[in-house]
Amino acid sequence: MPMPDSRRRQLFLALCTLVLLHTGAHISQSYVNYPAWYELEAESFKAYHWTMTIRAGIFLLTPRLIEIVLALVVLRFRPQAVPRWIVVTGTVLAVGALLSTALISRPVHAQLDIQGNTPELVSRLMATDWIRNVLEWTRAAIYVWALSRLVKSDAPVVPTAV
Repeated sequence: MPMPDSRRRQLFLALCTLVLLHTGAHISQSYVNYPAWYELEAESFKAYHWTMTIRAGIFLLTPRLIEIVLALVVLRFRPQAVPRWIVVTGTVLAVGALLSTALISRPVHAQLDIQGNTPELVSRLMATDWIRNVLEWTRAAIYVWALSRLVKSDAPVVPTAV
């Protein structure tokens, strides 16, 4: 039995909600959490960083993985008003951000675990975080644009007076 478009829209809305929440979490991490690391005392930083790393796995990595899986489901059951390229591009950007985290940010975090919050390491983390943020913001913008198409496609056609 084929999935009705209303159900497909609900799946896409769930994906967009997760994307926007995830983007907000990364913005908070980049612009609230990381800059504060300059102010933390070196003695307490390692314990703080360990706790933060566990929570980042729960609140950043887990939703990212769920997002990628959900995006693949949405790709299969896409609403008619959402072009395929939007979901493909969003998924590629999410995978790119995941790879950026694993290959660029995570090694810096590993050094922070060992050396502590040296200004050089915190600066390097913040400087390289722009790569992930550009991917995040682009992904969020594409999905918001797609949501506007979805809402627009629901609107009744109202004749205009000439």
